[in-house]
Amino acid sequence: MSHSSLSSYPKLSKKTDKKAILRFYKDNHYSARFIGFDNCYLIKMGDNIIASVIISQGNKSQQIDTATEVTSTDIFQDLSQDKPQYLLHALLVSPDYQKQGYAVQLLKHTITHHQPLICFAHTSLSKLYLENGFTLIADDLLCKFLNPALYNRFQLYLKHKPELKAFIHQ
Repeated sequence: MSHSSLSSYPKLSKKTDKKAILRFYKDNHYSARFIGFDNCYLIKMGDNIIASVIISQGNKSQQIDTATEVTSTDIFQDLSQDKPQYLLHALLVSPDYQKQGYAVQLLKHTITHHQPLICFAHTSLSKLYLENGFTLIADDLLCKFLNPALYNRFQLYLKHKPELKAFIHQ
């Protein structure tokens, strides 16, 4: 099937898109849900969602601070504390549109709007994240890089999916 690759661009979903987004995930046999104060970016082809990603933040009072740049020496003191961290999850491209750059397009779009960005992904997706500026968080440093809520969430996920790895983009 031929598609005009990247003819659409990521858009922030509206509240009225929520049912369609959940249906997109369900139709693609992907378990996804909104978990807090979320932003969902999607790419549509016509009226159909072909790709989506959800970005969740710890609490609504946490805002992106573009004036503060976190250096690697600050990470151990600051990232695990009260700094806002954004969780990228439910990145999905419909099978008919895979391998056409839509996942990368969604990643780049979310990177420009949410920092630091945390992702939990299967090891088979490591290349995608590493090639797009994410850094693999070593297992022994997870509690220092992740705020307590994300650290606990990752530990819960590991019980059912031990092949998961945590990545950060800052």
